[in-house]
Amino acid sequence: MSDQVSKGTTFAVTTLGCKVNQADSEAIGEQMSAAGFEQRDFQEAADVYIVNTCTVTHLGDRSSRQMIAQAHRRHPDALLVVTGCYAELNPQAVSALPGVNLVIGNSAKDSLVDTIQQRLQTQEETPQAAVAPTRPQGIALPVLPLDTQHIGSDGTLAFLPAEPEPQPDNPTQHASLTDHISAAGQASASLFSRTRVQMKVQDGCDNRCTYCIVPTVRGKSRSRSISSVVEHVQRKARAGFQEIVLTGIHLGDYHPEDDERRDLGDLIAALLRETEIARIRVSSLEPEDFRLEWLSLWEDPRMCRHFHLPMQSGSDTILRRMARRYLSDRYQTIVTTAKQMIPGVAISTDIITGFPGETDEDFEQTYQLAKELEFAKTHVFRFSPRQGTAAARMRGQIKDEVKKARSQRLLDLNEEHSCNFRQQFLGETIPVLIEQYKHGCWEGLTDNYLRVELHDLPEHKQNWQHAVVNARLTHLVDDGVHGEYVE
Repeated sequence: MSDQVSKGTTFAVTTLGCKVNQADSEAIGEQMSAAGFEQRDFQEAADVYIVNTCTVTHLGDRSSRQMIAQAHRRHPDALLVVTGCYAELNPQAVSALPGVNLVIGNSAKDSLVDTIQQRLQTQEETPQAAVAPTRPQGIALPVLPLDTQHIGSDGTLAFLPAEPEPQPDNPTQHASLTDHISAAGQASASLFSRTRVQMKVQDGCDNRCTYCIVPTVRGKSRSRSISSVVEHVQRKARAGFQEIVLTGIHLGDYHPEDDERRDLGDLIAALLRETEIARIRVSSLEPEDFRLEWLSLWEDPRMCRHFHLPMQSGSDTILRRMARRYLSDRYQTIVTTAKQMIPGVAISTDIITGFPGETDEDFEQTYQLAKELEFAKTHVFRFSPRQGTAAARMRGQIKDEVKKARSQRLLDLNEEHSCNFRQQFLGETIPVLIEQYKHGCWEGLTDNYLRVELHDLPEHKQNWQHAVVNARLTHLVDDGVHGEYVE
């Protein structure tokens, strides 16, 4: 097959799910561009539409279907390709949707670009969508060359939300490292920015949390080699990226396949030693994996002072019902130690309310632990049964009005703690990585994930995007902080 496509053939990608999905879509975009396609915004007309789907909850399924329908309405004759977790979990249902031409599940995504090229070149007319065959279980994944833009780990392409919860009751106004990406928001956003890059270093999950569908559609845990990650980050730094975000489905379970004795701490140490990237950020880490000795790595100012540690519940009884691999004491120790060792660290979390069997006492234990730990941000989720999970079949399902009341108490607590966290930095001067111009001002993020609005950047420089500037934080605005530019 020729690697060439017709000159001017356009494509567009949209993403549902988490930062891991974003990383995969960025890689798809780079591979498609390298193959000769021209990228367009998803809201524009294109010859090829690629919908990278989510299936963590029924909401994810519904949003995926909406984006598929939107692409088909925009350009009915375009090649419509559906990939990701919804495509993996229910390929026949996806293939039956109007306009869908190709369905490529997680286990066949390593050939996504080639499959698209073949379909365009043969110009075959089929009455139904073609479903790419999945790879049989147990076959070793191939290793991509170091100079190849990866999608997934050292092997297959991979797309799946890292978080096992639905959209929270309190979504962040700006894109958070742990927020699920809205279809509309991602569709209208550019996939590429030299500000930060999502670097997926691990894929899959060996846990079996009772509420989570992830292992079913994502497979076993596997990790990229340290050398390939270092080489990739070096290239991104040379290309002008300021920040690298290490992501994974179960990031704390990072163990490179060429030396499984090494872990995430070894990877971070190698990146600090062998790359010049200005900022290194880690995404969500599970408490059972967290090693306190990793905290010493944050003595390096290049490490962003931010951890996302899903708590899910403060009740040991509920944690056991969830099949989480830690208890509340361990979680508490991690958070308090991190705050002691890393001044100004932002710790965000996820909490599920209304899990089957959750009593008033169980919830009160969760509330009191959250109150004590004072998170910078708490994502509050009301339990939603996901078909195919053990939790959906459990007795003791909680009434919606009880879930709503418990959720509201946590939302109120989050509002108080989030405000307190931001207030403690007022009067300080902190470096801000500028990301965008929005609503008449420049916006950026500090290393500890404060969103800063700047209205007074000098006009001699037309575009401040990607620059790191010093800002004195003056007062709170919405869910962020107002800053004044400091020379």
